[in-house]
Amino acid sequence: MMKGYRGKLPLSIITVTLCGFAFLALLYTERLSFLSSSSFLKSKSCARRTSAVVKAKDETAEKNLENPELDDRFEFDPEECDITRGKWVFNRSIKPLYTDRSCPYVDRQFSCVKNGRLDLDYRHWEWQPDDCYLPRFDPEVALEKLRGKRLVFAGDSLQRSQWESFVCMVEWTIPPQKKSMKRGKIRNVFKAK
Repeated sequence: MMKGYRGKLPLSIITVTLCGFAFLALLYTERLSFLSSSSFLKSKSCARRTSAVVKAKDETAEKNLENPELDDRFEFDPEECDITRGKWVFNRSIKPLYTDRSCPYVDRQFSCVKNGRLDLDYRHWEWQPDDCYLPRFDPEVALEKLRGKRLVFAGDSLQRSQWESFVCMVEWTIPPQKKSMKRGKIRNVFKAK
């Protein structure tokens, strides 16, 4: 004679069902891009180093830790960092490189504060890419890379706003006698000597 079914499920079916729900929840709430990222699947080989070389590198690393500018633990590598994937994070500890009031080159039409914006929290949002560190903009490094070159922003009001922002980010590092702005109907030219 057969025993009647009393509503008890075997433990294995319950376990498989719970694992399935957990997996579906993970898929729903998280992107699984880390499974296909190059740093996860790719292993890098290292050449054998002598102890003297390792010791010299350790001493250099200790000195670099004292100066955050030289600390290469978080060096930005554009080949391994996908800056298109990430999120905007609010960081009140960052100080903006310029404000509408501190930069003389911001046109009134692009000035949030001069046009009545009361809150200033918008200046504390920064882009944080997934799985890599994006260093803060350094105006002196940017100017050094542009030395002897021309940088052109061509386009509509969006590019004009980006151009003004770039000028405002670098202009405070240049002495007044070594910079000039020539405004025209068609184009504006900022020169740094």
